[in-house]
Amino acid sequence: MSMDRLPQVEKSLTRFRKQLDGKENALTSARSEDWATIKLQIDDLKVEMRPFEIEYWQILVERSAMFEITDSEAEKVIVEIVERVEPLQHNPQYSPEILDLLQKIYAEVSKPGTPAAAKLKGMLSLLPPFVNLSYEAEIDTENFLQTYFPTFRGWSRVLAKK
Repeated sequence: MSMDRLPQVEKSLTRFRKQLDGKENALTSARSEDWATIKLQIDDLKVEMRPFEIEYWQILVERSAMFEITDSEAEKVIVEIVERVEPLQHNPQYSPEILDLLQKIYAEVSKPGTPAAAKLKGMLSLLPPFVNLSYEAEIDTENFLQTYFPTFRGWSRVLAKK
């Protein structure tokens, strides 16, 4: 996969997110008889967006393998992940697949004696399947990561720009 593709993928994802925002805003002001149609359009947009999100995360995983992450940078992200994943593992709001993945992430970042940078790279390699599961569980991946893992999300944006 070409690293040159990342800007194109990000541009496509930005467009899809703007379209989703527009549809979700339209849903809040639409007549109730139009809700089903708008919800179907939202679902269709998510399906079209899915391959781009998968490709985005695959590129990030490839970049993380080539990029040197310092333990001090990684430590901040790992601390956030440990703090946030623990309570999420017991949240009945998420599907069993998502909860299983959160447990795998928690196990990865909790390995004793492993450098923080290695833990972060291992955790990042677990995330692309999360994107696949996200739509089945009706989770907005972007908002989920921003809400629960803002430090990780910020770090991944930096990684994407390198």
